[in-house]
Amino acid sequence: MTVILGAAITSKVLPAAKPLDTSGTKVADHKLVLTAVGDSLTHGVGDTTDQGGYVPLIAQDIEVETGMKVQTSNFGVTGDTSQQIKKRVVKDKKLIKQLKRADVITMTVGGNDLMHLLQNNLLDINTKDVNKGISKFQTHLKSLIHAVRKNNPSAPIYVFGIYNPFYVYFPNVVKMQTSVHDWNNETKKTLGQMDNTYFVDIDSVLTKGDSDSSASATNASKAVNRLIYGKDHFHPNNAGYVRMTAQLWDVMKQSESSWEE
Repeated sequence: MTVILGAAITSKVLPAAKPLDTSGTKVADHKLVLTAVGDSLTHGVGDTTDQGGYVPLIAQDIEVETGMKVQTSNFGVTGDTSQQIKKRVVKDKKLIKQLKRADVITMTVGGNDLMHLLQNNLLDINTKDVNKGISKFQTHLKSLIHAVRKNNPSAPIYVFGIYNPFYVYFPNVVKMQTSVHDWNNETKKTLGQMDNTYFVDIDSVLTKGDSDSSASATNASKAVNRLIYGKDHFHPNNAGYVRMTAQLWDVMKQSESSWEE
């Protein structure tokens, strides 16, 4: 699988952001502190630049569009479930310090919870088990957000949804995509009930990749998602992280008043 690098993909796949109204509202040296917490998607697995996936990209967008200086901290740990992330939020002193300082908090969570639930049953998914898992995850997510709020009661929290990295290989496994869709819908509802907390959709951009034709390939061995890392066929690649960042930036622009001073 080809991994697309550098500024070339940014100019092609990242939609031009609308300039924010910054007239008279900032000084050039204003700093925005962004703390990212979560799993491998925050850590940046699949990012061949080893810069941290979407985290430096969103910092760049904010700096270009607002003139702010952005300071980021990346607390992504590969393989973490919602409960493991919460444990770090409660016990990791460095993370707690950065959460308290944060003007913006971003989070990737849920993918590992679903994968643990499905484990070796990706081709024989039990809908009843998935529904129970979705309900349990919402409880864990609420607990996680509340733990974050104990450290920072006011900063906006942007939570990414999950996506289906297997779609191009198993497009006929409808239950997998239904599971992801239902998972995201419930997560969006949960976050919508919390103050200053926002859902960021990535299923719509990562699951099928750049081309619908790749998802409907008749020969699975030739199927390819050009936004997924070729070495593991699971995580976003550089182009995938650009798309994730664009989705995050769109939501941040819509909630500009919650983080722009």
